[in-house]
Amino acid sequence: MATSDKKIKKKNKLYLTLLNAFVFIITLLVIWYVIKNYLHINDETYVNDAQVKAYISPINSRVPGYINEIHFKEHQEVKKGDTLVVLDKTEFDNAIAQAEAGLSQAQAGKIAASSSVARVSSGESTVQANMYGVQAQLNNAKADLARYKNLLDNDAVTLQQYQQIETQVKTLQSQYNTLNKQKNTAKLSTSETESQLAISDAQIKAAEVGLKRAQLNLKYTVITAPENGVMGRRTITAGAFIQPGQQIAALVQEESKWVEANLLETQIPLIQIGDVIRFTVDAIKKTEFEGKITSISAATGSQFSAIPTDNSAGNFVKVQQRIPVKIEFTENNDPKFLERVRVGMNVVMTLKD
Repeated sequence: MATSDKKIKKKNKLYLTLLNAFVFIITLLVIWYVIKNYLHINDETYVNDAQVKAYISPINSRVPGYINEIHFKEHQEVKKGDTLVVLDKTEFDNAIAQAEAGLSQAQAGKIAASSSVARVSSGESTVQANMYGVQAQLNNAKADLARYKNLLDNDAVTLQQYQQIETQVKTLQSQYNTLNKQKNTAKLSTSETESQLAISDAQIKAAEVGLKRAQLNLKYTVITAPENGVMGRRTITAGAFIQPGQQIAALVQEESKWVEANLLETQIPLIQIGDVIRFTVDAIKKTEFEGKITSISAATGSQFSAIPTDNSAGNFVKVQQRIPVKIEFTENNDPKFLERVRVGMNVVMTLKD
């Protein structure tokens, strides 16, 4: 009887040892599974530092003014060219009217300058014609003076007659000199008047540029969507005054979505441009997306920070850097699920070893 009890105890002890060993092995397997699939310790193929990115366009005002109308709501889908905000146009209409008046004044100034040029040119022509007449009379008088000189030497005319001809030559010469001075003065007046014409042309051009600027500013009172996308948070209200360059909203260009994965240095050898990556988005757990690596950053993320790290200070601590990698969605993704992906969502992926 005692021998039988010992055998039973020994057998129970063996079963208990096997059971404990089995439980221990199962526990180790569970711990290994948790570490591998959830904690990912020392798993260089696992990436959870990735997010959905897209171009976000700031929408700014180019001109100052009071807001009359707002034609969008937060998170509203818009198309390129849709009207978003309309500013008060009163001051800009007045600016156009003033610019048009300035242009008319400059054009009238050119007409007046053209008339002055014609008048001065006509006076110069008149002086030139008079000079030709006096020149002809002077040439005849000089010829008569030479003839009378010979006659006086032969006592064929009196001294008084000779002196009359001589006086006539001097008078005509004086008239010619006076007309020549008038001609020079007329030339200077013509040049000066023509320069006024050039100034008038410049004033017209400046007035035309001012009118175009005023018309352009009027156009800027209607702020439109620069691209297709979804509006972000609205920070303005009707009646508010905005300054040039002030941001009134942001536009998310959803058509440009991609995934940016910040990979560790040791993970870079596992990828190359053109590789196809499969990943999931935390908000859409049961759906797997496909992407293609299109670019790998030429520098680590820290080099693009406002104050890049400087390892020459003497207190260097080695930290493994991360390198941004751009992954674009392929055409194989379901558009229905792709529309649910939002910018900033977290992405999880496993690289091929």
